[in-house]
Amino acid sequence: MKAKVTTLLSRLVWALALGALGFGIATGDRLLVLGAGGAVAMALLPVVYTWLSGILVPAGLRDGILVFCLAAFVGGEWGGLYQDDLVWDTSLHILAAAVLALTGYALALLPTAGAPPRTSLWVLSVLAVGLASTVGAAWELFEATVDALFGTNAQRSGLPDTMGDMAANLAGAIYGAMVGQLALRGRWRLPLSGLLLTALRQNPVVFGAYPGTPFPRHTARPKPAGWTGGRTS
Repeated sequence: MKAKVTTLLSRLVWALALGALGFGIATGDRLLVLGAGGAVAMALLPVVYTWLSGILVPAGLRDGILVFCLAAFVGGEWGGLYQDDLVWDTSLHILAAAVLALTGYALALLPTAGAPPRTSLWVLSVLAVGLASTVGAAWELFEATVDALFGTNAQRSGLPDTMGDMAANLAGAIYGAMVGQLALRGRWRLPLSGLLLTALRQNPVVFGAYPGTPFPRHTARPKPAGWTGGRTS
Protein backbone atom coordinates (compact mmCIF):
# COMPACT_ATOMS: atom_id res chain seq x y z
CA MET A 1 0.00 0.00 0.00
CA LYS A 2 2.76 2.42 0.94
CA ALA A 3 4.64 1.66 -2.29
CA LYS A 4 1.50 2.37 -4.34
CA VAL A 5 0.95 5.70 -2.60
CA THR A 6 4.60 6.65 -3.15
CA THR A 7 4.37 5.75 -6.84
CA LEU A 8 1.17 7.75 -7.22
CA LEU A 9 2.68 10.83 -5.57
CA SER A 10 5.77 10.52 -7.76
CA ARG A 11 3.66 10.43 -10.91
CA LEU A 12 1.61 13.40 -9.75
CA VAL A 13 4.73 15.47 -9.13
CA TRP A 14 6.17 14.64 -12.54
CA ALA A 15 2.82 15.36 -14.17
CA LEU A 16 2.73 18.75 -12.43
CA ALA A 17 6.25 19.58 -13.58
CA LEU A 18 5.64 18.54 -17.18
CA GLY A 19 2.27 20.29 -17.15
CA ALA A 20 3.87 23.53 -15.96
CA LEU A 21 6.53 23.19 -18.65
CA GLY A 22 3.90 22.60 -21.33
CA PHE A 23 1.79 25.53 -20.12
CA GLY A 24 4.81 27.79 -20.19
CA ILE A 25 5.63 26.77 -23.75
CA ALA A 26 2.02 27.20 -24.88
CA THR A 27 1.69 30.67 -23.37
CA GLY A 28 5.19 31.85 -24.21
CA ASP A 29 6.06 32.37 -20.55
CA ARG A 30 9.85 32.14 -20.68
CA LEU A 31 10.34 32.36 -16.92
CA LEU A 32 7.95 29.47 -16.32
CA VAL A 33 9.62 27.41 -19.06
CA LEU A 34 13.01 28.11 -17.51
CA GLY A 35 11.80 27.24 -14.01
CA ALA A 36 9.87 24.07 -14.85
CA GLY A 37 12.42 22.93 -17.42
CA GLY A 38 15.26 23.53 -15.01
CA ALA A 39 13.46 21.53 -12.31
CA VAL A 40 12.98 18.57 -14.66
CA ALA A 41 16.60 18.75 -15.80
CA MET A 42 17.89 18.81 -12.22
CA ALA A 43 15.70 15.85 -11.28
CA LEU A 44 17.14 13.83 -14.17
CA LEU A 45 20.74 14.39 -13.06
CA PRO A 46 20.63 11.46 -10.58
CA VAL A 47 19.56 9.19 -13.46
CA VAL A 48 22.57 10.33 -15.49
CA TYR A 49 24.83 9.90 -12.46
CA THR A 50 23.62 6.33 -11.95
CA TRP A 51 24.16 5.57 -15.63
CA LEU A 52 27.74 6.88 -15.48
CA SER A 53 28.78 5.50 -12.09
CA GLY A 54 26.57 2.49 -11.45
CA ILE A 55 25.72 3.93 -8.03
CA LEU A 56 21.99 3.95 -7.35
CA VAL A 57 20.40 7.15 -6.12
CA PRO A 58 17.27 6.62 -3.98
CA ALA A 59 14.11 7.27 -5.99
CA GLY A 60 12.88 9.44 -3.14
CA LEU A 61 15.85 11.74 -3.59
CA ARG A 62 15.19 12.09 -7.32
CA ASP A 63 11.57 13.02 -6.71
CA GLY A 64 12.62 15.22 -3.82
CA ILE A 65 14.98 17.15 -6.09
CA LEU A 66 12.08 17.72 -8.49
CA VAL A 67 9.80 18.99 -5.73
CA PHE A 68 12.55 21.20 -4.29
CA CYS A 69 13.40 22.72 -7.67
CA LEU A 70 9.75 23.32 -8.48
CA ALA A 71 9.36 25.08 -5.14
CA ALA A 72 12.50 27.15 -5.74
CA PHE A 73 12.29 27.91 -9.45
CA VAL A 74 8.54 27.94 -10.08
CA GLY A 75 7.11 28.83 -6.68
CA GLY A 76 9.93 31.08 -5.52
CA GLU A 77 10.98 32.86 -8.71
CA TRP A 78 8.01 32.61 -11.08
CA GLY A 79 5.35 32.72 -8.35
CA GLY A 80 7.11 35.46 -6.38
CA LEU A 81 7.08 33.56 -3.08
CA TYR A 82 10.68 34.52 -2.35
CA GLN A 83 9.56 38.14 -2.16
CA ASP A 84 6.21 37.57 -0.46
CA ASP A 85 6.96 34.79 2.03
CA LEU A 86 10.15 34.72 4.09
CA VAL A 87 9.28 31.27 5.43
CA TRP A 88 9.41 29.85 1.89
CA ASP A 89 13.08 30.74 1.40
CA THR A 90 14.05 29.71 4.92
CA SER A 91 12.33 26.34 4.62
CA LEU A 92 14.12 25.55 1.37
CA HIS A 93 17.49 26.41 2.92
CA ILE A 94 16.81 24.13 5.88
CA LEU A 95 15.69 21.25 3.67
CA ALA A 96 18.64 21.53 1.30
CA ALA A 97 21.15 21.65 4.16
CA ALA A 98 19.57 18.61 5.83
CA VAL A 99 19.87 16.53 2.65
CA LEU A 100 23.46 17.70 2.17
CA ALA A 101 24.28 16.62 5.72
CA LEU A 102 22.90 13.14 5.00
CA THR A 103 25.04 13.09 1.86
CA GLY A 104 27.99 13.98 4.05
CA TYR A 105 27.16 11.04 6.30
CA ALA A 106 27.19 8.68 3.32
CA LEU A 107 30.54 10.07 2.16
CA ALA A 108 31.99 9.69 5.66
CA LEU A 109 31.03 5.99 5.61
CA LEU A 110 32.87 5.32 2.35
CA PRO A 111 36.24 4.52 4.03
CA THR A 112 34.59 1.70 6.00
CA ALA A 113 32.38 0.58 3.08
CA GLY A 114 29.36 1.23 5.27
CA ALA A 115 30.60 -0.71 8.28
CA PRO A 116 30.40 0.88 11.75
CA PRO A 117 33.35 3.29 12.03
CA ARG A 118 36.07 3.00 14.65
CA THR A 119 35.11 6.41 15.98
CA SER A 120 31.91 7.59 17.63
CA LEU A 121 29.13 8.59 15.26
CA TRP A 122 29.22 12.16 16.52
CA VAL A 123 32.52 12.53 14.64
CA LEU A 124 30.70 11.69 11.40
CA SER A 125 27.97 14.15 12.41
CA VAL A 126 30.55 16.93 12.66
CA LEU A 127 31.84 16.08 9.18
CA ALA A 128 28.29 16.02 7.82
CA VAL A 129 27.49 19.44 9.30
CA GLY A 130 30.77 20.75 7.93
CA LEU A 131 29.97 19.65 4.38
CA ALA A 132 26.44 21.10 4.41
CA SER A 133 27.60 24.38 5.95
CA THR A 134 30.45 24.73 3.44
CA VAL A 135 28.09 24.25 0.49
CA GLY A 136 25.68 26.76 2.04
CA ALA A 137 28.46 29.32 2.47
CA ALA A 138 29.60 28.75 -1.12
CA TRP A 139 26.04 29.44 -2.32
CA GLU A 140 25.89 32.72 -0.41
CA LEU A 141 29.24 33.70 -1.93
CA PHE A 142 27.82 32.86 -5.35
CA GLU A 143 24.79 35.10 -4.73
CA ALA A 144 27.03 37.98 -3.62
CA THR A 145 29.21 37.55 -6.71
CA VAL A 146 26.24 37.55 -9.07
CA ASP A 147 24.83 40.69 -7.43
CA ALA A 148 28.19 42.45 -7.68
CA LEU A 149 28.80 41.52 -11.31
CA PHE A 150 25.32 41.82 -12.81
CA GLY A 151 23.53 44.24 -10.51
CA THR A 152 20.90 41.67 -9.50
CA ASN A 153 19.20 41.41 -6.11
CA ALA A 154 19.69 37.77 -5.14
CA GLN A 155 20.51 38.76 -1.55
CA ARG A 156 17.52 41.13 -1.36
CA SER A 157 18.10 42.79 2.04
CA GLY A 158 21.86 42.22 1.93
CA LEU A 159 23.54 41.19 5.16
CA PRO A 160 20.32 40.32 7.08
CA ASP A 161 19.25 38.00 4.24
CA THR A 162 22.66 36.33 4.12
CA MET A 163 22.84 35.84 7.88
CA GLY A 164 19.32 34.44 7.93
CA ASP A 165 20.20 31.99 5.17
CA MET A 166 23.38 30.95 6.98
CA ALA A 167 21.42 30.33 10.19
CA ALA A 168 18.85 28.28 8.26
CA ASN A 169 21.65 26.29 6.61
CA LEU A 170 23.23 25.53 9.97
CA ALA A 171 19.90 24.48 11.48
CA GLY A 172 19.19 22.18 8.54
CA ALA A 173 22.69 20.71 8.67
CA ILE A 174 22.38 19.93 12.38
CA TYR A 175 18.99 18.32 11.81
CA GLY A 176 20.33 16.20 8.94
CA ALA A 177 23.29 15.04 11.00
CA MET A 178 21.03 14.19 13.93
CA VAL A 179 18.70 12.25 11.63
CA GLY A 180 21.60 10.28 10.18
CA GLN A 181 23.09 9.44 13.57
CA LEU A 182 19.79 8.33 15.09
CA ALA A 183 18.93 6.27 12.01
CA LEU A 184 22.25 4.41 12.04
CA ARG A 185 21.90 3.74 15.73
CA GLY A 186 18.40 2.36 15.07
CA ARG A 187 16.73 4.63 17.60
CA TRP A 188 14.33 6.74 15.54
CA ARG A 189 13.40 7.04 11.86
CA LEU A 190 12.87 10.76 11.50
CA PRO A 191 11.87 12.41 8.20
CA LEU A 192 14.62 12.12 5.53
CA SER A 193 16.38 9.24 7.32
CA GLY A 194 15.20 6.82 4.64
CA LEU A 195 17.42 8.56 2.07
CA LEU A 196 20.60 7.55 3.91
CA LEU A 197 19.53 4.02 4.80
CA THR A 198 18.23 3.31 1.30
CA ALA A 199 21.46 4.54 -0.28
CA LEU A 200 23.48 2.25 2.00
CA ARG A 201 21.31 -0.79 1.23
CA GLN A 202 21.09 -0.25 -2.52
CA ASN A 203 24.81 0.19 -3.19
CA PRO A 204 26.80 -2.85 -2.06
CA VAL A 205 29.53 -1.88 -4.52
CA VAL A 206 30.60 1.00 -2.27
CA PHE A 207 28.81 0.06 0.96
CA GLY A 208 29.34 -3.70 0.88
CA ALA A 209 30.16 -3.88 4.60
CA TYR A 210 26.92 -2.17 5.70
CA PRO A 211 25.36 -4.66 8.15
CA GLY A 212 21.77 -3.51 7.67
CA THR A 213 21.35 -3.50 11.45
CA PRO A 214 21.75 -0.71 14.02
CA PHE A 215 25.33 0.33 14.65
CA PRO A 216 26.56 -0.64 18.13
CA ARG A 217 27.40 1.98 20.69
CA HIS A 218 31.01 3.05 20.44
CA THR A 219 33.25 1.86 23.25
CA ALA A 220 36.84 2.77 23.93
CA ARG A 221 39.22 0.13 22.61
CA PRO A 222 41.97 -1.27 24.85
CA LYS A 223 45.39 0.32 24.44
CA PRO A 224 48.05 -1.78 22.69
CA ALA A 225 50.67 -3.36 24.88
CA GLY A 226 53.47 -0.89 25.62
CA TRP A 227 51.40 2.11 24.51
CA THR A 228 52.59 5.29 26.23
CA GLY A 229 50.29 7.84 24.63
CA GLY A 230 53.01 9.13 22.33
CA ARG A 231 55.38 9.95 25.19
CA THR A 232 58.92 8.65 25.29
CA SER A 233 60.77 7.88 28.44
